[in-house]
Amino acid sequence: MRLALVSAAPTPALRAARFPADEDLDPDGRRRAAFASRAVAGGVLPGRARVLTDGSARARQTAQALGLPGADPPAGAMGSATVPGVDVALRDLDVGDWRGRGLDEVPLNMLRRWHEDPAMTPPGGESRLDLLDRVGNWLARLGGEPGNATAGNVIAVTHPAVVRAVLLLVLHCPPEVFWRIDVAPLTATLLHRRVSPAAAPASAHAPAAEPAPAAEPAAGWTLTQACRPL
Repeated sequence: MRLALVSAAPTPALRAARFPADEDLDPDGRRRAAFASRAVAGGVLPGRARVLTDGSARARQTAQALGLPGADPPAGAMGSATVPGVDVALRDLDVGDWRGRGLDEVPLNMLRRWHEDPAMTPPGGESRLDLLDRVGNWLARLGGEPGNATAGNVIAVTHPAVVRAVLLLVLHCPPEVFWRIDVAPLTATLLHRRVSPAAAPASAHAPAAEPAPAAEPAAGWTLTQACRPL
């Protein structure tokens, strides 16, 4: 089973050093994503994969510009966890009341606490520890799904915070390392894991793999490449 995490294309908030809201890609972001579609067509990402986004405009439009199949949920269904292709566990780190604000619009002491303390929660948002729990549960759920070497592949178009969380979990890094990982737009982080026993019955010569322990949400996942430019 292969997993590719693709960071979304740039938006106006990224260029203006603002906390993002749910905004569209800007023209340059669309152009860069369309150019990156050549790498996708060249086989950088796993083939015959299920495509997931969190339903946000920037993730959905990135998936479309990359030419990923099945990236469009039905109209009017955005944000629903029941719609194929949309998994809200992939949503960006929730900064609550800071959404849409520039860095200079948030008190410096609060920004400093938020940067230094993984447990600090912005007003109405979530902490980095909350994010790690959410992404860890998603990894464990994804890794536990039956599948095979083709049907089990997943491409998740998501956000840098989610990619950082996956890297911390898979590499067993402390939460304090979070901001030391630079995840550029339109990069791919590639992982793989063994198929679950339900999907690949053990032969007489090979014992079945044991399921991942609940205490280790990233157990079984191996990092192949981190933040590879598309």
